[in-house]
Order: sequence, then C-alpha cells, then structure tokens
Amino acid sequence: MIERRLLDQDHGLALTPAGADWLAELGVTVPSGTRRPSVRSCLDWTERRTHLAGTVGAALCRHALDTGWVTRVGTTRALVVTGSGRESLQRHLGLADETLVGSGGAAAA
Repeated sequence: MIERRLLDQDHGLALTPAGADWLAELGVTVPSGTRRPSVRSCLDWTERRTHLAGTVGAALCRHALDTGWVTRVGTTRALVVTGSGRESLQRHLGLADETLVGSGGAAAA
C-alpha cells in the first residue's frame, strides 16, 4: 500500500487521500470516532513481518473475510488466502503469490 501511495510514512504512517478513495472503491467502510488509531504498523510475531493495524487494517481484514479473500484456520487468528483472494489481492495491490503465502501456508490480511 505504501508503494502504491495508498499509505504514506513520511511523518508517521497515514492513509492518503488516494488510499481513502481506494478503500471506498473496494466497498471498505472504516469506522470513525473510535479510540483506536486509524492506521499503524504492527509486527506479526509468528511471521516476523509488519502488517497494517488500526481501524483501517481491521476494516480491510473484515472486508477480506466477508468477501472470501481469506478464511480462518480453525479457531485461531491465522488466515489462509483463497484462490479468489489471490486474484483480488493481485489485481487491487499487485501482490505476487510469494507475498501472499507465509511459512505455514497462511498469510496475514
């Protein structure tokens, strides 16, 4: 999202106007008026990679689950990217297959 200028990290991580438009085009609704930060980076301790957190990250994750881009692994927080999710994430973010698959076959949204 940073490479596509949907997020900016020049003065701390922030959603850009283009990022807000992109989310709206996807149909992602980001709740406002919460105590949770809008956007922040969070280190995933299992994959040792950062992921998008905050209300934007949660809304995007909910969208990915609701549209079937990802599914949960049992009752854990782990997610697996589905075939339609691969196509959608490649189309909307230009992500390659190796970016979408983690060490255990799961990927974070």
